[in-house]
Amino acid sequence: MSIYDRLGVRRVINTRGPATVLGASRVAERIRKDIYDVLDCSLDMYELQGRASEAIANLTGAEAGCVTGCTAAGIAVAVAATLTGDNVARIKSLPNIEGSKRNVVIQKGHVTGAGDAPITQVIRMTGAEAIEIGEALDCATFHLRHALDDETVSAVFVMGGAFPPNLLPLETFIGMCKEKSVPVIVDAAYETDFTHLIEKGADLVIHSVQKWLGGPTAAIIAGSKELVHSCFLQDMGIGRPMKAGKEGVAGAIFAIEEWQNRDQTAVHRQQRNMAERIRSRLERIKGINCEIRTTPHSPAIRLVLTIDAELTGITAWELNGRLAQGEPPIKTDDYSVNSGLMELDFSYADEGDDEIIAQRIIEIVEEGSAAPSRSDIDTVPLGRQDLLFRAAGTWLDR
Repeated sequence: MSIYDRLGVRRVINTRGPATVLGASRVAERIRKDIYDVLDCSLDMYELQGRASEAIANLTGAEAGCVTGCTAAGIAVAVAATLTGDNVARIKSLPNIEGSKRNVVIQKGHVTGAGDAPITQVIRMTGAEAIEIGEALDCATFHLRHALDDETVSAVFVMGGAFPPNLLPLETFIGMCKEKSVPVIVDAAYETDFTHLIEKGADLVIHSVQKWLGGPTAAIIAGSKELVHSCFLQDMGIGRPMKAGKEGVAGAIFAIEEWQNRDQTAVHRQQRNMAERIRSRLERIKGINCEIRTTPHSPAIRLVLTIDAELTGITAWELNGRLAQGEPPIKTDDYSVNSGLMELDFSYADEGDDEIIAQRIIEIVEEGSAAPSRSDIDTVPLGRQDLLFRAAGTWLDR
């Protein structure tokens, strides 16, 4: 009996990448075996976190590091550390804060989801006040300069590939914060360059373990020894519900080792072959343009499909929805489907999945737009979070 049968769930063809909603990364066999061995151990967690700090420093170039429950937890813990330092009495008082120094600055265009929780909510749960600067599409130096006052305790910068181009760039943001001695926390959940943020002067950087590092659910915090120590001490306060167990801490160490020994050339070769096979089958369809790319927010080869609804008779939104509702479900990177784009990320696709994907797309396009009687298909695009809410609201009905 397969693990899917034992759990009573379906296998998903994952061309989205290590999304939390799809179970995040698929952990490599060697890492799984090492975690299995750790589960049978009794050990000193402080000592294990010390070994993790060494591994994180080796990976990132930071002075120190620690492991916490996930990236969102890492952001909350990092903000808390800038509020309390190593004062354990203050740590145990959060979210109550002494004095007025509690503001955390973030560009309005960076107010995205930490997962699907608003990042400002993650900041506020520490007791801090999230100060949004600029506008949704623009932020200027005068916005940041005005916000960096005596009540500012830290600033948060979110890395990502889909933000408006007129926000303040990282180097400018860090430089201006340094002038005011304001520590900068960087949300780098999807980053695959693990060194450049520390090199550019970020004070605390949070990377996901269960995304591109390919480990279990956890996050690493990298930064100065003083601030990382303050992050670690948050386990005595609000960080306690966010702690990583031995499998998470050790798994982070093993995942770092695996990443540093990864043969990226061989991985890309396999992924490109899958992308090429799909493209060769789809390029004959009028209205679908296929382009093989690499992107800054994924170490994988991606196939980007541009769907011309007038020529195909079906929108990217509907095509994406029908792929997700088939057997097995095919999940894509769907952030741009309302703009006519679908992205297939081959990080966790198995051999043979490319044939299923190509065939399903061909069949759906040949069928055309869903008939009005198909109430299970959304022909009118909704927001991505509308679909998440629907899934969350009906999960017990499945």
